[in-house]
Amino acid sequence: MPKGAIMRLEKYSIESLEEVFFVERVLSLESIGRFLGTPSKRTIARKLDALGCRASYSHAGRYYTLEECADYNQYGLWSFRNIHFSKYGTLINTILHLVNDSQEGYFASELRDLLDVRVHNALAKLYASRRLFREQIQSQYLYLSYTFHVQQLERRRESIQRRLRVSDIANEDEEFTEAIKESICFLVSHLNEKQRRLYLGLESMKLGHGGDVRISKITGVNVKTIARGRHELEQKNISFDRIRRAGAGRPALKKL
Repeated sequence: MPKGAIMRLEKYSIESLEEVFFVERVLSLESIGRFLGTPSKRTIARKLDALGCRASYSHAGRYYTLEECADYNQYGLWSFRNIHFSKYGTLINTILHLVNDSQEGYFASELRDLLDVRVHNALAKLYASRRLFREQIQSQYLYLSYTFHVQQLERRRESIQRRLRVSDIANEDEEFTEAIKESICFLVSHLNEKQRRLYLGLESMKLGHGGDVRISKITGVNVKTIARGRHELEQKNISFDRIRRAGAGRPALKKL
């Protein structure tokens, strides 16, 4: 069916309309009316229902497609030329399904990014009608299932904590600029054995948990040496008149 056929102002059967859908994939309500040769929205709606067409959740539902033409993703969403469709129908029904089916609910910003449309009005209606629950987390509202919101909220908080821990680990080395790392390594190279382990033990104490490993990565000094220096500082077990602990090092040779 040539594309120009959609502009003919005469009545066609729904079979012919179906063929045009397979060619165009998405048609506007006005185009469908012109193709069918009628301005009656009721007649158009009846024809579309007979074909099992799906209205877009974007553009105020002015666009339609056949279910067979839609290639839905894992969320039940499909977009064509920036026109958005959902296997769950309207925007409100789609949001309701997504939130109820989620493990940890959705922030409005997450739903906006996922659906690629404004969602605040729909969320306000769903919350006002008690079809969704919401919980404020910092400056945002988290939208949750009215039935399972306790479990979803707990999982979301756990997820936030995991991300914070990962972020902390990723940013650990940012506490040291390259210049500071170079200075630490330069200083260590000019210290004796005791001074080196005590100094690095002190730097490890400043960092707290995981400090031994992080200082070892920066300096190349064995992590056990750094841990030993840290323990000596913590226990105040330091002899300042010796480089090594008493009894450490090679045993003295007997005089003949």
